Amino acid sequence: MKALGSIGKSIKRSEDKRFLTGQGKYVDDINLPNQVYAAFLRSPYAHAIINRIDTSGALGSPGVSLVVTGTDWLRENYGPLPCTSRINTFVGGEKMKVPPRHCLAIDRVRFVGEIVAMVVAETKPSALHAVELIEVDYEELEVVTDPEEALKPGAPQIWDDIPNNLCLDFELGDRIKTAAAFDSAHYIISRKIKNNRVAGVPIEPRGAIANYDDDTKRLTLFNSSQNIHENRDAYAIDVLKIEKEKLHHVAPDIGGGFGVKNGTYPEPPLILHAAKKLCRPVKWVADRSESFLSDTQGRGQVSTVSLALTKEGKFLGLRVETVGNLGAYCGTIGPFTPTAGTARTQGGPYGFASIYYYAKVVFTNTAIMAPYRGAGRPEAAFQLERIIEETARELDFDPIELRKKNLIQAKTLPLRTAMGLDIDSGNFVEVFDQALSLTDRTGFSARASAATRRGKLYGFAIAPYLECTGGGSKEFAGITVRDDNKIELSVGSHSTGTGHETSFAQLLSGYLGIGVDSIVFFQGDTDRTPFGGGHGGSRGMEVGGSAVYEAASTFIKKGRLLAAYILGVENSRLQFSNGVFFVSGTDKSVTSEDLIAQSAGSEVINGEFGYGYLNVSATFEREIISIPNGCHACEVEVDPDTGEINIVNYWAVDDFGTIV
Repeated sequence: MKALGSIGKSIKRSEDKRFLTGQGKYVDDINLPNQVYAAFLRSPYAHAIINRIDTSGALGSPGVSLVVTGTDWLRENYGPLPCTSRINTFVGGEKMKVPPRHCLAIDRVRFVGEIVAMVVAETKPSALHAVELIEVDYEELEVVTDPEEALKPGAPQIWDDIPNNLCLDFELGDRIKTAAAFDSAHYIISRKIKNNRVAGVPIEPRGAIANYDDDTKRLTLFNSSQNIHENRDAYAIDVLKIEKEKLHHVAPDIGGGFGVKNGTYPEPPLILHAAKKLCRPVKWVADRSESFLSDTQGRGQVSTVSLALTKEGKFLGLRVETVGNLGAYCGTIGPFTPTAGTARTQGGPYGFASIYYYAKVVFTNTAIMAPYRGAGRPEAAFQLERIIEETARELDFDPIELRKKNLIQAKTLPLRTAMGLDIDSGNFVEVFDQALSLTDRTGFSARASAATRRGKLYGFAIAPYLECTGGGSKEFAGITVRDDNKIELSVGSHSTGTGHETSFAQLLSGYLGIGVDSIVFFQGDTDRTPFGGGHGGSRGMEVGGSAVYEAASTFIKKGRLLAAYILGVENSRLQFSNGVFFVSGTDKSVTSEDLIAQSAGSEVINGEFGYGYLNVSATFEREIISIPNGCHACEVEVDPDTGEINIVNYWAVDDFGTIV
């Protein structure tokens, strides 16, 4: 099947009119009859024992219908939130240390913002007021927030049964071969490089509404989530101990995610519990201050990076030793980021014969760390480009030439990198040269001199990068013909403002040769899609788009049989192109739209081709990881007195294939 039509063309996003006119439907836009509101008491301490909780003041507050503490939670026999990181063993084979992450603190708080109690009341203000009436007797403990300090003897222990606060260690690459490369090197440059902790801050804070149907004994959760299927399974099976079919998980429009909304959180199971207990809908939406306390955070790595090279500046080996700050708990897949997530793209688009990566993942008294905008890949790129720049400065190499001379050459492809990534295609030198050609290097001196006269510093940098995409290898797509001759496209992947409503419809339009406006897109509903990998790991087009392709292929295969019946020919004689099934050299043809109309009708033209005949679904599971690449360059102006930084020019060349 050849992709034609609208694919690769720039079209207006169909969802934008809805968003720009205020017609988007986010969690906070949803209100259910008879709903109540939840609010949470969060720990003001990074580390403390809970000696006593007095909830009597909250329970006596007007409008309060429920107060839940950790003791109450354990009494219900609910389970902890699971950690599903596929990196889960020490280098020596011992299992990763995973402490129980209950939805409420049980006897100790381990980071500022950890939930101590939940209050449910008739209004949000009354719930927030009642939270302030809860009295907690805390006994403060020593705190450790620095991951390197947490590993030292005598450091405060986050978990009594986890020595040295060490969750696990990890290695990738050839340690012995890398050591030999360093032994043969003329130069070795080492630096300690920090990737600081960051907060994701999507424009829409997290929020959820839980409802319980006493007739069907089924729960519904409207949730600002990037990953409704896996999160549904965790909330239902692991925490609430119910069948996953008993929880209907729905994500409406999502106002940004960046990884913050990918994993599991305690608030959804808590309000699900409250909804079932009260037989009333329960709503919770965080404000920005609460988000800073409760959301997962990203990055948080300290790495010793060492580069070995020849006298002429050819790279021989790279060694990286990382300490990753996991926070107080493992989170959903937190241990993956500073381990495999950061290790896979070490070396970037450069020709390293040997690389060795070693990491320790450490518990601290901080918020939980989770994948954030790249899940380790930006950390790896930052480490690498910093050590290359430092090397160029210390050894007086031209930083541009040092990078270019070490790029992987196109003639050596395909190859497997020292980190195990298979690169089948690409031209890193050409991409680098294209980016450099955009930068007007001949005019740099004049621009820098003008900045100097204004009392400013002026700088230029260029850096290539290599990605690995397609996180979550499996995806679902389904096509359903409607009575109005339109088709519904349902995909398990979910948009967080990333335009799936347009891009997936654009794909299907191109494959089937039908108008984009004849496709109605659905996402974010576990009842419509049996499974899905959500949104994260740069997987939308690679995995979700491939599922759409597979569904379209099945549609065309079945459509060929229907077209052959209508035209009275053998299906082997039919060709398909641009939305038309035809017999070459004749006037016999029928379009995809004709077949859709036939499938939508009630008339059964043959026992085999009845109503809904063209309803199809497909599952795609990738076998390899895609390796896009690019090169970015930037000029900045810095005020040496105030530290203010202004980006003056920015250029980018990205090799992504056909852009949808």
